[in-house]
Formats: sequence, C-alpha cells, structure tokens
Amino acid sequence: MAARRRAFVLLLGLCGVASLPGQTLDLPERGKPELALLAGFGYSVKINRGSTEEQALVLEPQAGFRLGPRFEYLMEGHLARYFRPDGFAAGLVPVDARYFFGTGKVAPYLELGVGFCWTNLDVEEINRRFNFILQGGLGVVGSPERDHTWTLEARWLHYSNAGTVLPNLGLNTIVLLLGWRFR
Repeated sequence: MAARRRAFVLLLGLCGVASLPGQTLDLPERGKPELALLAGFGYSVKINRGSTEEQALVLEPQAGFRLGPRFEYLMEGHLARYFRPDGFAAGLVPVDARYFFGTGKVAPYLELGVGFCWTNLDVEEINRRFNFILQGGLGVVGSPERDHTWTLEARWLHYSNAGTVLPNLGLNTIVLLLGWRFR
C-alpha cells in the first residue's frame, strides 16, 4: 500500500512540473524517428472485484515521430514480466500519441495509447491469451544534449479482452518508467 501511495504522489508531482522560461526543447526534425527505450516496475491496482496482486517488470521500446511542437505519434513494443503468478505479456501499441504541455528543456506531457498483447498469465481479471492494451501516462522529458533526451513517466496500464469472454474485469497496473531517447 505504501508503494501505491508513493506512485500516486509521484504522479501528482509530475502534473506540477512546468517548463523553464526562455528555454526550448530541442525538437527532432519532422519525419525523422526518435528511438527510445523505457524500462520500469509496477504494481497491480484493484479497481474491480479481482483479487490479483501482481508486480511487473516492463520494457517499452518506442519510435516517435514529431507532428509539431506539441504532438508526437508513437509506436511502441510492450514486454512485461510478471512475478506472482509467474507470467509474461508481449505486444504492440501501434496507436499512441503524446501531447506536450511545454517546450522548455524539461517538458511535461500526457500520453495515451491502444494496442494488443499475448499473455500466459492465469489470473481471474483476464480470461484469454489475446488481450487489448489501453494505457495512459503523465511524464516529463528533458534534453541534456542535442542527440539525447531522458524520460520519466507514471503510466496506467490496462489489459482487457474487450468483453469477448466473461467476466472481463481487466488487469490494471501502475508503472513507473525511466527512459532514454536517441535521435
């Protein structure tokens, strides 16, 4: 429970981060991808009658394409290793977008994505091997150098079979991700 409180406090802190005045984030050229690798750890959150208490190690390779100073289209791979019960999830999030609230050297953002995954988890919240992924996150991106940026994100991760097999409770996880982006 204390870990969930810390994750919530971090999420609130990320909401309050503002861009530094007079500085701008060094944007990649339009049409050129910015590759990234994010990794993190998460805990399941109970928002339904499910009883699963999971911990996950998550790896998210990304390719981002700037659409302008505030919007970015992302395509993301999804790999997650679960520990209780032992299992994995592997998938793709082809529809993912990021909106930047600022353009400073440190810029907060909101991210939303939709995709799918294959999993061998045997939990009551998901009753199929094939599931859909819904995710949303708040984060910050910083630019210490022209060719590299770092990322810190708190993400809500939801697996669901979209009601194709009942009950469809959905497995929910809050994940803290750290990443490095390359141009």
